Amino acid sequence: MDEKQLQEFISAIGTMAETTLLFYRSTLATRATPEEAMRLTQAFLAALLYGHKNDSSSRGSSGKEDTDD
Repeated sequence: MDEKQLQEFISAIGTMAETTLLFYRSTLATRATPEEAMRLTQAFLAALLYGHKNDSSSRGSSGKEDTDD
């Protein structure tokens, strides 16, 4: 990993951290309990990291198979 890739990686981690904190604070602002906010934030972060559970490599944004018709 060269210096540019390392900086991009660090920037991506920072972006995810800021987004996750914003999500957590937003859930608290909607009167979720801290426990509810934490569980929702954990699910949000898992979705960011792992994405869709099914193989989505050949699927478009709609989740349906892409076809070349």
